Formats: sequence, structure tokens, C-alpha cells
Amino acid sequence: YGTSWGAVRGLLHAAGLDGGKAVLPHFTAVWGSAQVMLPTLDVAPPAWESEPKELAIDAFHHAVYAAATGLAFAALEKSSS
Repeated sequence: YGTSWGAVRGLLHAAGLDGGKAVLPHFTAVWGSAQVMLPTLDVAPPAWESEPKELAIDAFHHAVYAAATGLAFAALEKSSS
């Protein structure tokens, strides 16, 4: 799952989004899909049934993932140059 979303970060780069400009779209795709997929699979409640604190924690975790993926992508890109 995480590796697949890392590939999406590469697609954002191919679309011309680099560095910090790619973090928000990447976060939006990862967190947004989780908000749809997990309730559909009955793994988590929908956002409107969740406590705001739980949503904030979940969003924070996904934001950290998007930022860390961006940093890792930048490091890999720099080392391949």
C-alpha cells in the first residue's frame, strides 16, 4: 500500500510537480482515498461519524507520510544526478 503511494509521488514529479508543490496533492490523494476506501471496506467509520481529534491525528499521520515521501524522493533524485 505505502509503496504504491510512493509511485504516485513519482507520477506527480512526471507531471511537473516538484518539491513542496507535490506534498499537498500527494497528501490529498493518500488521505482522501483512505477516507473513501476504509469506510467502504468497513475498516473505519466515515469521517462524519469520527471524532474531530481522531480525524486530526489521522490527517497528521498522512501528512507526515506525504512529507517523508517527498524528502525521500528528493534524496533519491539528487543521488541519481
